[in-house]
Amino acid sequence: MSMVNDAIPQKVKSWPVAWRLIIAATIFTGATIALVWFIAVPLGPSVCAAIYPPARNCFWSDRAEKGLVVSVAVVVIYIATVTLALMKNRRLHKLVVSGVVLLAVAPILSYLAIAWIPAFASSLL
Repeated sequence: MSMVNDAIPQKVKSWPVAWRLIIAATIFTGATIALVWFIAVPLGPSVCAAIYPPARNCFWSDRAEKGLVVSVAVVVIYIATVTLALMKNRRLHKLVVSGVVLLAVAPILSYLAIAWIPAFASSLL
């Protein structure tokens, strides 16, 4: 009898989908915050046009303001995504996936918004 039970493979317990989405959201949030504060804000655009007045994204202070706004937005999306994932409601699953997708594109969009788009900086003033 033990031979029959040993021949049947045991089910491998896997992490629920919610925990995988939470881990992905955490990684994307960390990557976005690191990109904003270690690359986009201190370095900014590689070249600023030689015009007077210079574009707003050429000033460190304006990039820091935009970095703060982007960081707060990313953290709010992260908290909402994790909260919805922990509710374990199948109807909210699409919202959780949408939050993870938003966090996945956040590094690219945040870098462009902080370092390269001067119109966003002038709208904060």
